Amino acid sequence: MDNAELIKLVDELRALPKENEWVEFKSGNATTKRLGMYISAISNAACIHNKPFGYLIFGINDNTHAVEGTEFRFQKRKEGSSELEIWIRRLLTPSIKFEFFPCSYKDRYLEVFKIPAAVGEPVHFQKMPHIRFGSSLTDLRNYPQYIKAIYNSQDDWSAKVIENATIDDLDKDAISLAREKFKEKMVGKPFFDDIDRWSDETFLDKAKITINGQISNTAIILLGKTESTHYILPSVAQITWKLNTEEKAYEHFEIPLLIFVNDVLKQIRNVRYKFFPSNQLIAVEVQKYDPEVILEALNNCIAHQDYSYNSRIVLTERTGKLIFSNAGSFFEGSVEDYTTGNKTPKKYRNRWLADAMVTLKMIDSMGYGIHKMYKSQMQR
Repeated sequence: MDNAELIKLVDELRALPKENEWVEFKSGNATTKRLGMYISAISNAACIHNKPFGYLIFGINDNTHAVEGTEFRFQKRKEGSSELEIWIRRLLTPSIKFEFFPCSYKDRYLEVFKIPAAVGEPVHFQKMPHIRFGSSLTDLRNYPQYIKAIYNSQDDWSAKVIENATIDDLDKDAISLAREKFKEKMVGKPFFDDIDRWSDETFLDKAKITINGQISNTAIILLGKTESTHYILPSVAQITWKLNTEEKAYEHFEIPLLIFVNDVLKQIRNVRYKFFPSNQLIAVEVQKYDPEVILEALNNCIAHQDYSYNSRIVLTERTGKLIFSNAGSFFEGSVEDYTTGNKTPKKYRNRWLADAMVTLKMIDSMGYGIHKMYKSQMQR
């Protein structure tokens, strides 16, 4: 935002009858910790009040809304040896992309924070979610009805339709493979014998990949031509394999991920071991990693990635270790909840994408995936 846009925004907010849960004016300074609490509280309040953003402005009198200016200098402040901005961003979970703008209002200096509304889960600062009532900061955990409202605000990015995309932007080989996997999943269904007679458009709708013939973000991620990645920008659908041993190497894998996820698997140095079990004379050979476990982990990274982070999925191969990382916090529960196979998730971050991947036999819908991964690798 340029300075003229900032002045216009400030005047619009000053025109409010009074500051509210998603707009905070401050004429003085704030401690570093309290600033982080304000950002958490305003983000959560903006979600509850159906506002895309909340605002924190230094240099405005909170009673009269007069422009007084401020001596607060966000970008010059530190917390210990760390820059204040880095320190606060590190302690906000999930990470949110709040923006900071210095503003020259006539002869007064203001600092404006534009804070995006929480989506799908409350924003915590130092592991605590905050909320504002009037001008008072408090613990959001005391208000379960508001926590529920934030969780129910989830916007399913994966189900959004891309206005100008068509079926010609999808890869024919990926569509054929998807149809094969769909048939495997639907054995025994009344419509099984009709699947081969369906047009591609009908099949993609039935498989919950497109929506009424329109191309969704899910369709591009799983089946899109490599040159169709621009449709989901600035989001990223890419897997990077990185070899970090005595040798160094890397390779990027683009869409369609339904096909290229198997090419990632081929990059891994999955050597075979030969050993003699006790009291047996015949050697047994087994691969270092169960390929099904690797694919389960990769596919879960695709399904549960928070695509708003505009980040790639990274598979790091080290000596004796594979590390899978994707963007976004655990959406429901923790890893420990799923290791026993007793927890069934009630919702997903990317419901449309997850449903499509279930129909294509890429992931399990009952929360057993992590449990099966632990069990399989333990047996090895």
